[in-house]
Amino acid sequence: MKHVISCIITVILMLVVNYVVANLLGVTFIDFSLFVGLIFALTIRFFTSKGGISSNMVRMQAQAMTGIKIEEEKATFKPSYPYYTAIIYTLVSLVSIFVYYKDYFI
Repeated sequence: MKHVISCIITVILMLVVNYVVANLLGVTFIDFSLFVGLIFALTIRFFTSKGGISSNMVRMQAQAMTGIKIEEEKATFKPSYPYYTAIIYTLVSLVSIFVYYKDYFI
């Protein structure tokens, strides 16, 4: 149940952000749906992964301040349900864009 609620909240948040951005810029809803999905997926991946550049920078700062060597973490990412939701939203919006603008692509 917890996973379903997190997926629903993720979709609602993406729809609201997409709607607000589309209204602010005066474009159609579908024009920014792909970008909103990509931004959400990349943001979720960046903030839920362990290791990587940001963790190494923090580790190096802590080593410099304390003089104590800290072991490096391997970069790992365990996908979450909101991440999968953002990926599915992105894929659905990509297909929708192709269907909506099929005259321009063909």
